[in-house]
Amino acid sequence: MAVSRRENTTALADGALMAALAAGLALVGLFLPPLQLFTNLIWTLPITVLVVRRDLRTGAMATFVAGLLVALMGGLVRAFLLFTQYAAVGLLYGYLFKRGTAPGRMVAAGTAVALISLLSSLAISFYLVGWSPARLASDLQQMPEHVLEMYRQSGILEQMAREGVTAEELRSYLEGMVNYLRRLFPAMLATVALFTAFINYLMAATLLRRLNLSEHRLPPFRYWQLPWYTLWGVIAGLGLTLLGDYREAAWLKTFGLNILYLYLPLVLGNGLAVLTFFAHRLRWSWFLKAAFLMVFLINIPLGLVVVLGLGLFDPFLGWRKPREADS
Repeated sequence: MAVSRRENTTALADGALMAALAAGLALVGLFLPPLQLFTNLIWTLPITVLVVRRDLRTGAMATFVAGLLVALMGGLVRAFLLFTQYAAVGLLYGYLFKRGTAPGRMVAAGTAVALISLLSSLAISFYLVGWSPARLASDLQQMPEHVLEMYRQSGILEQMAREGVTAEELRSYLEGMVNYLRRLFPAMLATVALFTAFINYLMAATLLRRLNLSEHRLPPFRYWQLPWYTLWGVIAGLGLTLLGDYREAAWLKTFGLNILYLYLPLVLGNGLAVLTFFAHRLRWSWFLKAAFLMVFLINIPLGLVVVLGLGLFDPFLGWRKPREADS
């Protein structure tokens, strides 16, 4: 009985400490906006550590206490939105690390939860400020006119006219950009969720390994590889885009473009891993690496095509196989 009481007291003390640490990190971001992008990604780490050391129930209680602390010092609405968007990912990762879930499945689950949390946070924000998706779309539609008026008042439009760019050409360009922004908005949200989940996983895995709470260790970046069936997603995106063009179905084309946009950072990262692999395997000198980087920067569009091509076909070609000498 005494041992159980001592364990409960230790768990409460641990929970209180981690709740205070999480609240402190969250408040730093609220009161110092330039740091908010960073603190939003790390303030859940104490919660993740607590779940791994104790259990999910203790982590949830600490999250609630941290939320109360942030609400008292930073405002109820700001605290509610912050915890709605990020807290679930921290709790989920703690649970999955404790179960020893594979990294790929963990990031996939984290992305799904991060996306649901982001959509919930946006819905609450829209409700609080009286916005709606229709009003957002209307505001985006009017953005080209606002930009043109701002350029006109600042004299930029007149200067561009002297260089051969008319107001109508600029309006057409801005309208096209806004149109793509509206159509790709779902994929952009999913990409933000993927980025949030991935960065959270990397930091949590590093911290837990340093605290000897997990043995999760990612392979070197040069061996990161997408599964072979990734290409089917790209094929589906291309197919739907072309079919939408052929049948003049805007919704079908938009769906395909969103799939392609979502796959873009994944394939790009895989291509960079391929380049890193060959740079390491072939023992490139620093001069060759610098020269390759300069060529890439001089002709970025061609470089991106090459990297995307490598990332897309690498899972099928099986170029990268670990060997004893690579460490």
